[in-house]
Amino acid sequence: MELSVYAHPWDLETLEGMGGLRRLRDLGFSEVALAASYHAGRWLTPWDPRGLVRFLEDGTVHYRPRSEYGRLAPLPSSEVGDGPSPLARLCDRAKDAGVRTRAWTVAFHNSRLGRLHPDCAAENAFGDRYTYSLCPANPDVALYAVSMVQDLAAHAGLDVIELEGFGWMGHRHNGHHEKNSFPADGHTDMLLSLCFCRFCSAGMVEAAKAKGRELDVAALRDKVKGLLRSAYAEADCMAPRKLSIAEAGKLMLDQFGAETLEAVTAQRLVSLVELGGRCALMARHEGVQLAINGAWDGLRGGPQMPLAVLGPMADEAVFTCYGEGPDGIAKSLPGVAKHVQRRPGAKLRLCIHPRAPQFTSDEDLVRVRALAAEHGVGSIAVYHLGLLPWPTIERVARVLRA
Repeated sequence: MELSVYAHPWDLETLEGMGGLRRLRDLGFSEVALAASYHAGRWLTPWDPRGLVRFLEDGTVHYRPRSEYGRLAPLPSSEVGDGPSPLARLCDRAKDAGVRTRAWTVAFHNSRLGRLHPDCAAENAFGDRYTYSLCPANPDVALYAVSMVQDLAAHAGLDVIELEGFGWMGHRHNGHHEKNSFPADGHTDMLLSLCFCRFCSAGMVEAAKAKGRELDVAALRDKVKGLLRSAYAEADCMAPRKLSIAEAGKLMLDQFGAETLEAVTAQRLVSLVELGGRCALMARHEGVQLAINGAWDGLRGGPQMPLAVLGPMADEAVFTCYGEGPDGIAKSLPGVAKHVQRRPGAKLRLCIHPRAPQFTSDEDLVRVRALAAEHGVGSIAVYHLGLLPWPTIERVARVLRA
């Protein structure tokens, strides 16, 4: 089983004093996935000598942008500096160390750009903008994604570009110091995750037309608003309703009908397929493979693999299970693998975050390794070099490579 590890620039710089990339290779890691575009966060970094708690810069990139991005211009991070960028340094060092390189790229989760250009962010039925979620149906956002892939693919020595957050982030994606009086509910999450920006609205109409139907988006929007007002204003948050994802989906079907939901889903898939194809062609032109990571889509009530984008475009599907242990992976991996296998030659990658309570023993890791082998997973990626203590990194590598 091939192993990969995710990392940020400061992790690799600290690693230089501990044996560098060769140390990872000796542990059994054949690839390093470096954050090329990332979002804000507060990270506890167990082995970084410069400190224990790190606040990440919001919405920056760890490469040097050169293409024409239009309105949504990337901001190079403080790690880029005047010399070679972190991604360029990794590509330069990796070959001598005997490891492959991957540009781990958050696509549409960018609060900095969302705040600067709220018209490019997803818009719910009330007109509220989710500034953490750039809308893939927006042409300015699409240009941003394609230009980013173009710049990344131009790095000599880069093997793969992995696009994460390649879709609508949905309502459930946490905000900073989030406050509300209601627990997570699949039905309201789905309603709040519908995007009614002008591009998504027009796309829904076109998707319905393609099936010989008409869709009144204004009426749909009003209905969503009414259902949400009722679900919140007339509820008792001391006695919240409890709906499973399946129950929430059935309720949506009863409320809107199959044809309307089909148009909404089709609009999203059309947007992602078209944009994924453009990104894949850009990467392949430079001899770089394209991988698509799962995106949170509240409309589907969970982590949605945009597998339709895999189609004839992307080379690999990345199934991320950061919050799942062996039991959760065993439930979802077979279905994902079956979908990926419909495209001959497509690869499947499984990402795990080996920590308690999801992982508490070597047996848990052994079981995941067996599940991966059973369902045709080509590699297991470990999240994350800077977040895991060294004893865990060594333990995970030892068990998974056995």
